[in-house]
Formats: sequence, C-alpha cells, structure tokens
Amino acid sequence: MKRKWVLIAIAVLAIMMIAGCKGKSDGDVIVINVLSSDDYAGFRASIIPEFEAANPGIKVNFTSVGYDALHQKTVTAMTSGASVYDVIDMDDIWTSEFVNAGYVDQIDHWLTDDMRRNIHPLALDINMYDGKCYGLPAANDLLFLYYNKEMLSQAGVSDFPTNWDDLTTVVNSIQRQGIADYGTHWGWAQAEGLICYYYVFVKGFGGALADDRHEPTVNRPENIRALQYMIDSLNVTRLSDPGSITSDDRNVIELFSQGKTLFALNWSFAWAVFNDPSQSMVVDKVGVALIPGTATSRSASCAGTIGLAVASTSKNKEAAWKWILFQTERGIQKRMAIEAGTLPIWSELYNDPDLIALAPALPEMLAQLDYAYTRPALVWYNEFSANLQVELQNALTGRKTAAQALNDAQKTLETLARQY
Repeated sequence: MKRKWVLIAIAVLAIMMIAGCKGKSDGDVIVINVLSSDDYAGFRASIIPEFEAANPGIKVNFTSVGYDALHQKTVTAMTSGASVYDVIDMDDIWTSEFVNAGYVDQIDHWLTDDMRRNIHPLALDINMYDGKCYGLPAANDLLFLYYNKEMLSQAGVSDFPTNWDDLTTVVNSIQRQGIADYGTHWGWAQAEGLICYYYVFVKGFGGALADDRHEPTVNRPENIRALQYMIDSLNVTRLSDPGSITSDDRNVIELFSQGKTLFALNWSFAWAVFNDPSQSMVVDKVGVALIPGTATSRSASCAGTIGLAVASTSKNKEAAWKWILFQTERGIQKRMAIEAGTLPIWSELYNDPDLIALAPALPEMLAQLDYAYTRPALVWYNEFSANLQVELQNALTGRKTAAQALNDAQKTLETLARQY
C-alpha cells in the first residue's frame, strides 16, 4: 500500500513538472496543451498547421492516447490541480462525472445562435448536464444498422423489416436458403460496447436503465424482455453468431466485410471500412436502414460521441476555445467526414452533394439520428457500467436467467447509488 502511494505521488509530481514547462506563454505565443483520444487523432493533428497559421499567437501541443487509457490519464491530470491540459476529450458518458468533479468549464456563453439552431440536437446534447453545455462534439457518432443488399436481393426481400421479430423471420428465411449462417455477429464481450448494444434493445423495447432522478432501473420488465431477446437470438432463433459473446466492434466489422453476415450494428466509421476495397469484400453492396424497434415502439440507437471541453484548470481558455471552434466549423467538419469517415455535427451537411457522393446512405443516417439516445447521465457511470456488464454476460452465457441477472444487478447498483 505504501509503495502504491509513493507511485501516485511521483506521478502527480511529474504532472506538475510538465505543467510548469508547458501551457505558458512563450514570448507573445500561447501554447495550449490538448489531450485527445485516438478517435480521428490523425486528422485532428493534421489540421494544427492550418489553425496555427490562422491564429499566429497560438501553438498547439497535441497528445493522443488510446480510448481505454484516456479516462484515467485525464482524471490523474485534473486531480493534480496543475494546469496540465487546456482542451480534453470528454466522452458523453463522462460528462456528469467531469462536471461534478469540476474538471471542465461551462461553454454556454460561447455558443452562438447559429450553433444552437443548426448543430444537430443529438450532437449538442452529448455534453449537456442539468441544462448547461460543457463541450462541443468532435463528430456525430452512433450505432447504425448496416446490411448486405446483395444477400437481401438473393432472398427476394425488398423492404427492410421495421421490428426485431420480423427481422428474425427474414434472417431465418435467408438461413434456410443457405445464403448466410447467421444474421449478424455482435460485439457482446464484457466491455462498454456490450452496454451500447444492450441499450439499443432496451430503448427499442421501451425500457430505461435509470429514471429522471438518476436512480438505476435495470430490472424493469422491458429491460428483461430486451435481454431475453438477445439470449434467444443466440440459442433459439439463431439470429446471432454464438461467437458474439467474446467479440468486439472490430470483429463485427471484419465478419461483415467478409460477406459472412447479413447485417451489422456498428459505428459511423464502419461505413468507410465496408467500402474500402483493401479491407472489404462488400464494397458497393452495403445499405443503411433504421434500426428495428418492436411492435409497440419505434427505432432506437445508442449515441457515443466524444466532446471537446475546456479544462477548468486551463490558463489559456480563450485560446482553448478557439481550437475547439476551429475543429467544429463547417469546412473542417466536411473535410473530416471526407478524409476520416466521420459524421458531421451540422445538420445541413447531411445534404451536401460531395458527402452524399462518398456516402450515399447519409440521408438514412440522418433519419437514425432522430432515434438515438445517450446513456444514463450518472456521476458514477463507470461503476454502473462495469457491474451491469458482468450481469449481462452472466445472462448471455447461461449462468443466470435474464431476470436473475438484472435483479442481481439492480441490488448491486442500488447499493452503489447510495454512495453518491
């Protein structure tokens, strides 16, 4: 234990030393330190020379890390109390935590009427907390339903099913015809991706994981039915490849790209992969459809966007905001969509002829944005997710029934909730 605290002290001291060397004005030049995830980091780094040319008094010191390391690196820096970073990436699931911890500044005073009217509401909502805005999204991202148009045509299916039961019927027909072994392969390994996929079913079945008071509600009947559908898809209807329970998003993309599954639920960047001849065997065979709901509820997707936030400890907040503003302006958003395969945050860009030429499914993607939901705004979301992941896996692997798993999760999460 003593060794642990010594290591922490060394880490904090190192951060403070870095802070003392960086982020200060160098003569008449302000240096802003940016901590980025690896999401589109190549593109974001590539536009730094343009930003610096347009803002000759500002230099950008850009650091990117893998998503899995981003949260801890950010928390370590912010809890040191030093001005280590000026701009940080804030995943939508961290907004509540970062706001309550005082890590990020409110930015409502910088938002223009143009932003409020024309940035898509889903994008603007991802870093909102208690009606206030704490960041602008780097891009728009959510889960989309991709499907193999050639497989559907071979099976004689002209209209994509609008609910999960009808989708299962279509897949079973395709399986009987020998066109595909499974309808899809999911990323249901024990990770945050599992929560995202489960949330699609939860909202599609009319459920919710937390109520308006931020109390957990994971064992609602609708949530149990959603989980039961997932279990049955593995063991009864054979809609889903059993290997899904040990796979992640990348495995989903690989199998769909090889033409082995009828559809894939995945993020926006998958479109570029599916249509890249060097990575895919289904180029020009991919469509996008609204994610099915149930007979009584509409389509639903899970949003998963990274926001750009001004660190509360920054000593260069005006310069930090200029960097955020530069990344989110229309021209840069269009270029990032073209060069990095992202979705823009501005609604009108979904009708841009240049972007539609590259991604003909943009109108369908825009339609899905109206049926997308952010995960629960909980200060303790990381603990919430980690515990729920365990119980979802218990149900998917047959160690517990859907009801047992979610009832057990509810008990654990209620105990955790009382600590916050």
